[in-house]
Amino acid sequence: MWYAIQVQAKRELAVVEKCRERNLLLPGEDIFTILSERMVKERGEWKKKTEVAFQKYIIAETGDTDGFRIRLRNVGEMAKMLGVDDRIAPIYPDEQELLERLGGAEHVIRYSEGYTVNDKLVVTDGPMKGMEGRVKWVDRHQRIAGIEVMLLGRKVMVKMGVGILKKVSDQPDGKMEG
Repeated sequence: MWYAIQVQAKRELAVVEKCRERNLLLPGEDIFTILSERMVKERGEWKKKTEVAFQKYIIAETGDTDGFRIRLRNVGEMAKMLGVDDRIAPIYPDEQELLERLGGAEHVIRYSEGYTVNDKLVVTDGPMKGMEGRVKWVDRHQRIAGIEVMLLGRKVMVKMGVGILKKVSDQPDGKMEG
């Protein structure tokens, strides 16, 4: 089962690395953060980069929550297993399914592409395809979109890379312009 762990912002990758370095994981356990691909312009060229998708959260896969929680104290960082009603609880099955769908086995949300029609996003390729209704904002210049997902019943904003290949608008004469 997957469990959400809250950590300090911008310390997600460091906490994951410390857990691995200090051998806190038992056989069959895993700890990771979900990353998101995005395009960044460097010296006039667009390059794919990855960044943490869920700021302040990492995920542990374990069957021993009590033991894992105790071992997690040895990481030397703020790391709190989350739950519901003061009880450690796994990520809900439908939430885990969505996270697995988005990040795949590598836990990396790949870059999506699409276009806009009258400022409405249409995703043609990538993990955001079919999730347009969850998009809360799009920054065409930064090539990112914010989508809202649930994590233990809480709304969490996730930044995902998306390229808007063209912008079209309906014209009164029925023509589309790009």
